[in-house]
Amino acid sequence: MRTSQAELFLMVVEHGSVAAAARALGRSRTTLSTAISALEDELGVQLFERAGNQLRLTPIGSAIQADCQRLVQTARQIQVRCSHQLAGVESALRIARDDALPEAFWRQTMAALKARFPLTGISVYLAPPQDLLTLVSRQAVDIAFGLAPEGVNDTSLHMGELGDIRLLTVAAAGHPLCRLPQVNPEDLQLHTEITTAFLRDDLLVPQASESPSYLALAQFELIRDAVLEGAGWARLTLPLIAAALQDEQLRVLKYRDAMSWRSYVTITTDGTRSGQVMTWLENRLVDYLARFT
Repeated sequence: MRTSQAELFLMVVEHGSVAAAARALGRSRTTLSTAISALEDELGVQLFERAGNQLRLTPIGSAIQADCQRLVQTARQIQVRCSHQLAGVESALRIARDDALPEAFWRQTMAALKARFPLTGISVYLAPPQDLLTLVSRQAVDIAFGLAPEGVNDTSLHMGELGDIRLLTVAAAGHPLCRLPQVNPEDLQLHTEITTAFLRDDLLVPQASESPSYLALAQFELIRDAVLEGAGWARLTLPLIAAALQDEQLRVLKYRDAMSWRSYVTITTDGTRSGQVMTWLENRLVDYLARFT
């Protein structure tokens, strides 16, 4: 049984008669009737009960209808997957990322990506920015997106800059640091800094802190929420805190180094070629980051 025969069978079922199906397909009634008869001869069963110009499925015809639908769907998926491969669309993509950008952005991006590339399998792993290099170098993922790591000298990896991202030193509106007319490094050291935590040689360690009293968390959104609760101050990306700044829940400290810039990058193994899905993601991130420059 060929896929084309299954498609003709389903068209006749859908339209209720050979004549109606033939009109829908732009083919002659005789050609379609002959094809259905040939299919019945090949299978050795009667698929339709004929009553004048109307057809009704026989019990065996009803039994194989769903099978024919699956056969046609599978055949079409095979054709689309192969055409996608020839066009440079990845069949699967493993992504690691940090959460320097809001989760709402990533949810919308993943939904749009699946709508654009429905047959590409996507796996996403959330990790601190310090872990992204390791995940790519071990080939646990195909590509990583996040804040540019510092002091990278691994020539087997390639970092592609997508845009600059602003980091701001902030605290909750009611925090004592926000009441100071000018904040100096000594003031920061008197209060808890909320910073990132990551694994180094299987040990959980904090990112270098300017305060002897620190709270280290593995995700930027957790850091932001802790700052909002008044637990301390932190350096956070503008996209992640823009709404809280606008609502005056957070304030930028009056500190000489309260604002800095850092690159947001892709990390891949050297020589990796971007397919259509990778390129689409990169372009979407470039457009998003441009809103905050």
